[in-house]
Amino acid sequence: MNELQREYYAFINNMDVRLGAFVLADLPETFDKEDGETVPFPKDFGPKSLPMLEFFVLSRFSSPDEVIDPENRRFVEGLIRYLGETYLRAIGGAWDHDEETGNGMPFIRPDTEEGPLKGEPIPILAIILAAVDARTAEVFTAVLSKARENLGGDGAPKRSCTGLAMGMLTAENSSEEEVEFLSRFIGTVEPGIAAWTQEQADPSSWEFGREALVRLGKQLKARYDSRDEMMTEDETEFVAGAMRFIGETIRRIGFGQWRYGAHLEADDPRSRQPFIRFRVGDQNLDMVPWRLAQTALDDSNSIASGLDTIISMREEEAASEAADA
Repeated sequence: MNELQREYYAFINNMDVRLGAFVLADLPETFDKEDGETVPFPKDFGPKSLPMLEFFVLSRFSSPDEVIDPENRRFVEGLIRYLGETYLRAIGGAWDHDEETGNGMPFIRPDTEEGPLKGEPIPILAIILAAVDARTAEVFTAVLSKARENLGGDGAPKRSCTGLAMGMLTAENSSEEEVEFLSRFIGTVEPGIAAWTQEQADPSSWEFGREALVRLGKQLKARYDSRDEMMTEDETEFVAGAMRFIGETIRRIGFGQWRYGAHLEADDPRSRQPFIRFRVGDQNLDMVPWRLAQTALDDSNSIASGLDTIISMREEEAASEAADA
């Protein structure tokens, strides 16, 4: 897998957490219309949210240059996710990317009356740039209207589509503290892992997989004799990178979601810790990277065994669904 592929799959795999954090932390609760009336800000991924979303974007950015400023990357990425998911719900289609362009930016490949994914790509970032340049607050809706025309008939989608694999964070299933933590933490996971692997022997060999977890378990067991040694100031950087690597590996393979243990009892291993939640059937399975790292001091295979557990549960889930079909 090349770098553009990794970036794209990271974009998709992080969709639920990062989009949920954007909706809760970055979009306002209310918005002041031009006539001075204050109205609730819709966050329902519906077509009617597009004009107000565009007004809000225009209030944030005065020029296209500001949109592509690295300081605004997190917000713009959240905006790309929200706008793309809104289009998917309204017209069908799928997230996609084109490695040949050299940028690997995600876009929407819409459905048309000719069939699924038959439409011309909808480049979300380009649409945002065009909207900020035009400053009419009509671009987001115009793009949707054109795509609906290509659906034929009454312009209704022929299937329900979304890039989300799991339920998003919402005000009902999370706290403000959790959203605030995740909105900061998620953006540090991939850069933190990249920096951490560069400090390891043979950095290119640290791919997200079971073999790497086995190797990391052996490394932790050889490096530390106790939990206290892991918590010394000199080891903070190494342990932080290892925890991110453990969590992101099992999250990607097991299709999980980063969460944060806010407002939990002190004796709960998830308390004040980022952890991975897996939804299997109607049950939640939570794995705490910090706790997994500690168990490696007694059993170097324990981290990989944690991954084995979720893989086994996913296989059982798939077999059950197949039997019921």
